[in-house]
Amino acid sequence: MNLADPTDEAGVIFLSLTDQVFTFTDATGTQWHWNASAGMRLVEQTPRSPREFWPSEHGIDLAHLRERYADLDEEHAKTVDLSKPILFIPFKGGTSVLIDGWHRLYRAVSEGVDWLPCYELTPQEAEQVLVMKIPPRPKLAPMETKKGPRKP
Repeated sequence: MNLADPTDEAGVIFLSLTDQVFTFTDATGTQWHWNASAGMRLVEQTPRSPREFWPSEHGIDLAHLRERYADLDEEHAKTVDLSKPILFIPFKGGTSVLIDGWHRLYRAVSEGVDWLPCYELTPQEAEQVLVMKIPPRPKLAPMETKKGPRKP
């Protein structure tokens, strides 16, 4: 298996049980699942210089982080290595999605660190690490029962 393309000829995606998969639900309700571990391996295979990511320039504060990642382990965040770059992928409309580094971002913001090193995958690399995309579930019509329509 090629780590840069973790699929076989049938399109089956292979993941290591230790790979970190990030899930994002967009405004339409579509779920996107990216293999963040594979994204970092791509960066290692095709070296590039990290850029600087300034959270304040993107309106990111603790309230924003807690809203976006409600179950983030704040105690664990205090222990993470801020020198390890965070990882973004390009997304719709010129935006980017953070797929690896939420704890580092939280620590940086909570400790007043101005910027973090970051990488952004190319659109082609982002496609390679996309594990699955699940469209929103359609609204179902109420089911008929002997007692009448059943509420969904």
